[in-house]
Amino acid sequence: MRKFIRFLLLLVGALVALGATASAEGQNTLESSNPAAGETITLAPTQLQLRFAQPIGGNDAVAQMGLVLTCESKITNLGPPQLATDGVTVSAALTQVPQNGNCLVEWQLPDGSRGSFSFVSATQPTTTSIKPGDTVPPPTIPGVPGPETASEPRLGGPIGLMRWLVYIGVSALFGGLVFLKLAWPEGVEYGVTERHFRIVSVATIAALVVHIALVVSQSSGAGILASFLPTNWGALFDSTDGRALLTRFLVVCALGWFAWVTERIFEETYVAAVTILLAISMFTYGFDRASGRLVVVGIVLAIVHVAVTSVWVGGALLVWRVILHGPGEEDLVLALRGWSRIATPLTILVVVSGAVMTWRLDGYNVFASGHGRVVILKILLTGLLIFVSAAIRGFIMRSLARAKALNERAVLRLKRPVGIELSISVVVLAASSWLASMRPPYVLPVYDGPVVDYAIVNEMSGADDFRVTLSITPGNVGANQVLIELFGPERVQNFIVTLTPTSPDYPGYRFYVPLTRRGAALTGPEVGLKLNAPGQWDVSVKAVSTIGDLPELTSSFVIADGATVTTVPRAGSDPSSPATTVPPAATTTAPGTTVAPSG
Repeated sequence: MRKFIRFLLLLVGALVALGATASAEGQNTLESSNPAAGETITLAPTQLQLRFAQPIGGNDAVAQMGLVLTCESKITNLGPPQLATDGVTVSAALTQVPQNGNCLVEWQLPDGSRGSFSFVSATQPTTTSIKPGDTVPPPTIPGVPGPETASEPRLGGPIGLMRWLVYIGVSALFGGLVFLKLAWPEGVEYGVTERHFRIVSVATIAALVVHIALVVSQSSGAGILASFLPTNWGALFDSTDGRALLTRFLVVCALGWFAWVTERIFEETYVAAVTILLAISMFTYGFDRASGRLVVVGIVLAIVHVAVTSVWVGGALLVWRVILHGPGEEDLVLALRGWSRIATPLTILVVVSGAVMTWRLDGYNVFASGHGRVVILKILLTGLLIFVSAAIRGFIMRSLARAKALNERAVLRLKRPVGIELSISVVVLAASSWLASMRPPYVLPVYDGPVVDYAIVNEMSGADDFRVTLSITPGNVGANQVLIELFGPERVQNFIVTLTPTSPDYPGYRFYVPLTRRGAALTGPEVGLKLNAPGQWDVSVKAVSTIGDLPELTSSFVIADGATVTTVPRAGSDPSSPATTVPPAATTTAPGTTVAPSG
């Protein structure tokens, strides 16, 4: 009995001790945090910071604590918690930018203490329009006051369709004229040839007029009917593509005049003019992708690729509609033989130029990008086209090798296969039109925003090809816009820019720049960026490349106290050049969106 009583006393004592311990645990509370509870943040923080009322228990306790950040019910990745030297402050680095919306921070310590707080994140740009009662304004285009911008007409589909029809028309006109010059000069004597080129010329000019009107309407916002007036085509002069399109229209009109009476192309007076016009018509296609890697090589290859494709398509159309219109004399047989002979060099040039252009624009991303997948489709169609073409040419060289005239039987046997080849060619041109509307991985999107004058342009470079340009405007105390451009190396991570004023009375800024490759990021007053300290600011740029930590770049700039600041040209431009523009890259209106890759 005594043993049983002793056991009960020990059990009661243990329970009392356990209860005392339990009552002592879980008493730690959160004193403050950054971001603070209920705060709305517009700049992405680089870390969470929690300050507790009591000591936490050392690094071992911090390593066991639970800390979770969720924004709109989606977890935002955090680094391991770190304990400060004061023993009560814990910080954890953010490894990604929080999603816009309500964010909840939940924490739990090993002693059983737990809690949570929430804040609102507005660090990433939004495409929604502002509504009454909104607390977070939508992003604006830099340099344009007000949150609302006019939207462009949605004409991508019609423009793609007209681009395809223009491809067909220009190929028929250019390729047909070149085919006459190379393989069938006698063709100008046939009335059916002249009718063919008249139809092609009128149809191509009409397609170009509609194409131009749609492009003008999209770029200027004018009505489609009003965009048919040449007096409203001034918007074409604002871009290289527009100028090339207008030049193509003028050249096609001139070629149409020569082709209207087809014999003109062989008259000595006009031979030089026709040759120059034919060359210019292809030259205008060289600037559709004037960006990315090896730009000069890309321009030359684009001209060659479009030229040989046009000769292929235009020659096939001329053979199908004119040469195979019916039986004829020996010149028709000679034309078919000439068409077969030029097929081999055309095939080689198409394959080589297409392969190099694919490498230049898509690289190893050919399977990982939408543009690359369409390229694969075009390659398959081109392979089928080459197979059908080789079969037709083989038949011509075998069956018509000794023929003195083109008989009815040969016409009937060739008409359908040539029609199939022509149909596949038209589908290939449709794939080309589709590709022209897409952005390859190694081509930066065209920047259509307004001109921005930068008061401060800091170029920083160091070892391992680490090159960064920091541009600030207006350079006065208060709201400012900051453009951060990364020029090298090709790949980085943990890209951080720190701006610190020399005056200890003002806070600085630390940006987690969401770039992993060459490009640019933009932030400005619409997300709360204010440089309130006049005088000198120090700049520190850190990043990690594929080979390790990059050497820190440092510089400084001066923020004026409100006086007028003289703007300077953009990096790399002539000092006498006018004010610069934001580079042609997909920048962000808050440091939360990466930009497109460049070479």
